Amino acid sequence: MISYLSAGLLALIGLARLMTVRTGPRHLATFFLSMAAGLAVSADATVRLLGDDLLPRLVTNALQLLAMRALVQLVRSTRSPEKPTAFWPIVLCWALMILCYLDFAPHRFEAGTSDFQWRWSIVTYQVVLTSYAVTCLVLFIRTLARSVAVRPRGTFRTGLRILVCAAVATIGWVLFSGLPSLWLEITDLADLDFLPNARLLGLCAMVLWVLGGLFTTWDGALRLARAWRRIRAVTPLWKELVAAHPQIALPVRHDIEFTLYRRVIEIRDGLLALRAHVPPHLGDWLRTPVDEPTRAAAELAAALVMREAGRSWPQRPVAPDEAYAGMRDESAWLSAVSSAFKNSLVVREVRDRAVAEVR
Repeated sequence: MISYLSAGLLALIGLARLMTVRTGPRHLATFFLSMAAGLAVSADATVRLLGDDLLPRLVTNALQLLAMRALVQLVRSTRSPEKPTAFWPIVLCWALMILCYLDFAPHRFEAGTSDFQWRWSIVTYQVVLTSYAVTCLVLFIRTLARSVAVRPRGTFRTGLRILVCAAVATIGWVLFSGLPSLWLEITDLADLDFLPNARLLGLCAMVLWVLGGLFTTWDGALRLARAWRRIRAVTPLWKELVAAHPQIALPVRHDIEFTLYRRVIEIRDGLLALRAHVPPHLGDWLRTPVDEPTRAAAELAAALVMREAGRSWPQRPVAPDEAYAGMRDESAWLSAVSSAFKNSLVVREVRDRAVAEVR
């Protein structure tokens, strides 16, 4: 159960990385998803279901090597220009592991004996697995440690430091679990006790990877959540303006943050296009003083009615205080306008006055 829970957490972090990084390299997501799949395959329940403990171990080790390669790709992607990672080393390792598996798999019933542990294929398998994984982890630690030193304080740098600790712990796990023949020879562990201890060390390392992944993805997840909330807030206003001026709609792109930028731009274009239809005497329709977002919403409501009626007036210049430099201020302003446009009684009254005047 613990293995499945850890695999689920790693899979969630990997999917969160995929959602956060819509374009560009997704090496960290590949790492988390590969480790999650490896933990699920190596779980006791999965092994019992398959009725074989050697084949799940081969699949798990292959996925672990893929995860290690993703770490190397991650650190190399930080270089400028990006240095590509050759695919042939991991293919060679997989091929050697499969050849070794084909040699020792028929002797699976001899597992636990000294002859089986020191069989040439078993030793080669362990050396290939350990060497590739440790080399990838060392490259990852060296590059990530340099990156941590130049990062500003915050949750992202904390997450990077935890990932460095996780990589160090994973090296210890790989050296222990990847060389069982050596450790069974020099320790008093029985063969049946080795796998539970190796799995415990692996789960400790996975906890560090999960914590590091959570810390590094926290800022991105919060940013996406804020962008989604702002999109929902400006959507009613955006729908009205796109319905009035379909030409302001920009090309669709499936990216949450870009969608927010696009809708803000489209709303601004729509407001500028309707400015000529705002009645100059709209202030006379407002019985009480209102805040700026409500007034802007009232102008929009009246302008939509006048546009349908074909009425327009000379455009007035844009006041300097109507421009908002930052996306946060811009989206907050338009969210307030959208809320007033949908819910304000003042806006409803102005719309009724505009309809009455047109009639």
